[in-house]
Amino acid sequence: MRCLTYIFMTLVLILATGCGHDYVEKESIHTCSEYEVYNDSIVRGEKIHTALSPTEITGAWRMPDTTKVTPAYSSSQMMADAIFTKAMSETPAFTPLEIYLSLGMLRPEESIKALREIANRPIPDNEDFPCSTLTPYWALAAWETYCATGSKQWLKEAYNLLGKMLSRQRKLTPSQLQGFMCGMPQGVTDPASFYPEWMDDMARFETIATSVNITRANSLSIASMMAAELRLYAERELHTEASRLRNLINDRLWFPDLQRYSQYLYGSFYPIVSPVSDNEANALAILTGIATPEMSEAIVASLPYSPCGIPSTVPAFRPDTPLTPELQALFAVSAAKVRNPLAFTLASASLWNLSVSTPAPALWPAAVLKGMFGISLSPTGMTFSPMVPTAFPGEKRIKGLRYRNATLDVNILGTGDRVASFKLDSVSIDNHSVGTDISGHHTVTITLSGNDLNCKPLKIEETKIIPALPAVNWSSPFDFTITNFDRRLRYGVYINGVMEEAISSDHYSVRQTGLTVTDIVPMLSADCAGYTPKPHVYIPPANLITIPASSITPRRPPRHFIKDPATATNYIELAARHNTRITCYANVPDEGDYLITIGYSNGTDRCALRTLDVNNRYAATLLFPPRKALDWISVYPSTTAEIHLKAGVNKLALTYIQGTILFNRLTLIKR
Repeated sequence: MRCLTYIFMTLVLILATGCGHDYVEKESIHTCSEYEVYNDSIVRGEKIHTALSPTEITGAWRMPDTTKVTPAYSSSQMMADAIFTKAMSETPAFTPLEIYLSLGMLRPEESIKALREIANRPIPDNEDFPCSTLTPYWALAAWETYCATGSKQWLKEAYNLLGKMLSRQRKLTPSQLQGFMCGMPQGVTDPASFYPEWMDDMARFETIATSVNITRANSLSIASMMAAELRLYAERELHTEASRLRNLINDRLWFPDLQRYSQYLYGSFYPIVSPVSDNEANALAILTGIATPEMSEAIVASLPYSPCGIPSTVPAFRPDTPLTPELQALFAVSAAKVRNPLAFTLASASLWNLSVSTPAPALWPAAVLKGMFGISLSPTGMTFSPMVPTAFPGEKRIKGLRYRNATLDVNILGTGDRVASFKLDSVSIDNHSVGTDISGHHTVTITLSGNDLNCKPLKIEETKIIPALPAVNWSSPFDFTITNFDRRLRYGVYINGVMEEAISSDHYSVRQTGLTVTDIVPMLSADCAGYTPKPHVYIPPANLITIPASSITPRRPPRHFIKDPATATNYIELAARHNTRITCYANVPDEGDYLITIGYSNGTDRCALRTLDVNNRYAATLLFPPRKALDWISVYPSTTAEIHLKAGVNKLALTYIQGTILFNRLTLIKR
């Protein structure tokens, strides 16, 4: 009997140790099908990465003994310490995002140098198209570095640089909808994972992206704060413009039922809202204050999360879309801001898993500094608003944090978000902050009350994929059939930007006779819909005015581009030396708003720009991007602008800015 008991206990020990864990079962921070995160290890199937010390993770990373990082982080979670040290030891690219997240606080002088270089880079030929001209996170990073250093010289320089960026964007990328900016977000490197397949560069450029407009609204707000610091009159004007755009974003791009922001408005003439959410834009709205506190809490609490982290879009374009460490860091900080410990824990676990074996400088330090420690910088000081989930118990310490002329050691005791005591060198401070005049070495000790951070369980579900793009056959201008009709779906029929009805059949007849733009959106459920195919546009002949090149004089047929004389006579060369300003006259029957586009060809590799004047007043800047090298025959539409015309004759003029185009026709469409 004793022999059998001994054999049984031996087998138990062998099985327990053979699985790769200590035989005493440990509680995980987060578990999903792809990985398990523990205080000291990350398990990926049969592979285990263990943090042996703050400077070594088995099978992933080891820091040389001669390397030292400042500040240093220590806690009861050895993996947290090692991921922090690893991030601090890696060489960052000093992107505006990295600077905003943590490097502006940790390495402000190098960050300022990088921001200056980014702002002063020569503008490439096609910088104007198809991406937005405003660099994301630049304004946030510039403000962060000013607050970290207090340098008035840098503040003046940053204000001037930001002003130039804002002016350039205002001139080049206003959208058809008054007040919004168009342009593709600069962070989109794979258009196929962000736009429907029918969109070309022009269609993507003319979308009204949430992230682009949040970036502009926040940049205006920061420019206003910079102006206030510099005591400039522009403060109020900038603040008013920022508030106006913020209200537009929240009115037109917020999903009230789903409690999150849409990805963009898209489509011809009457854009509709995308059913997909861009989660970077949602995080950006929270962190910049574009979203109200109530909206911010709702985004984090109600967003559908992947079991392994925060997906880039909801729903997804495909099931294998990888998670990005940058988005996990942004959501960790966002979750801490709205006091949601479950979302913070999920984002942190995902960030550890993504960064344990690949470089991710600045990211986990941001989640620690701005998340758990709740550090924020302003012109008046460094403020602490910590939020520590129960998944991260024990004392936490940041040692050697530089702030202006001081070095701080910051200790946090306990969990929760209510501060029981805040002491600077044993002296209680009621406002939980450190002033800008501090110098020397100091210790900040924060004791949390251990209060329960109440929140609902997260909505964690397997990735939903957007329904397939409808294939639509139009038998007449008003009748269509969905040739790939799916009985599981309903199809929302939008007429001029408004949903007319949701249909469950494969055919439909549009009941409208004026200017009509029809979109057909496939809908699987309330929170999972797809994109419309290319909008179907019907323009009544009475609403359309076309002015061909052949009717405009004086003209210069572009014979050196088009050899055939008969074909060349249908074009006018607009270039630096020929027809730098071309004027034509439009006789319209009624006063009102008209959409204008220019039919052109551009066989160069440079985006051309022209200003448009209406009745001797500036109206818009039109873009004429290259489409096909050396092709001067094919005619494409320029960007579209909305203009107001009086009844009768109106004077329209195009003036050269850059690039060569061949003008073919001018088109006006009455709204």
